[in-house]
Amino acid sequence: MENTLPAVNGLPELRPMYMSDLPTVVKIIDYYDDDDAEAAEADFHNNGMEDHFVLELDGKVIGVTGYRTVPATDRTCWLSWTYLANTHRGKGLGKFMTQELIEKVKHIQGRKIFVKVSDYDDPKEGKIYAAALAMYQSLEFIEEVRSVDFYDEGEDQMILGLNLSDDASFADDEQKVAEEKPIIRFNGMHEIAETEGAYTFRWEVRNKKKLFGKRNFTVEDLQIGLKAVKNDGGRKIFLTFPSNLPLIHTPLQAAGFKYVGQLTDYYEKGVHEFHFSHDLRNI
Repeated sequence: MENTLPAVNGLPELRPMYMSDLPTVVKIIDYYDDDDAEAAEADFHNNGMEDHFVLELDGKVIGVTGYRTVPATDRTCWLSWTYLANTHRGKGLGKFMTQELIEKVKHIQGRKIFVKVSDYDDPKEGKIYAAALAMYQSLEFIEEVRSVDFYDEGEDQMILGLNLSDDASFADDEQKVAEEKPIIRFNGMHEIAETEGAYTFRWEVRNKKKLFGKRNFTVEDLQIGLKAVKNDGGRKIFLTFPSNLPLIHTPLQAAGFKYVGQLTDYYEKGVHEFHFSHDLRNI
């Protein structure tokens, strides 16, 4: 995929982001979404700016992008805060910036990269992320999961993925992944950042099972969590699990969770990330 030069005077440059860039970056993001701007500022303060970059044109910062690697995966990354100043839209700069970022991920041998996109329809501005979605699709990102009413009622989340490495040497019928039956326990719940009333459960894998103890979480465990979230004012619950855990499906289905879709090869080739949701209006 050849990088497309934008239709602007001067030569845009993608350089590492520094703390001194933060006020400008937050301002760029705030134009589109003040909640995103607040979340991005907190993210940079808490998790740093490594692998994040700003786009400069004529000495001015006009865009931001970056990536974060996913722990315990085979070279999976998430596209991070990627925004272009509103005054520079429509010139190919957003595509140029994203292409440059993808090349950096390839340079570290990234295998697959994902990006989250909202379908928010602003009463005045319309679908403010439609251009970004079209840009990702033009770079061959494919929609893999759509979570309905994720951010808020009427605002879905789309997750798109892009393969960066050639896995042709692994034929589907040759890629056999062993099922695992670990001891899974829930250990908390929280409202998902940047959402209104969407929650998830935290879970952990335990090494040992007590004599006569249950191996996996049960439908009763899930029902306790559902009631707790509803009492906390939640409206939906979203859960994700690796695809090679066969014991999760029966209790999830019995508790009313619906399968949403999968992020293909998320953890490694052949091990996907399954997505589930539960609408609390149904209980």
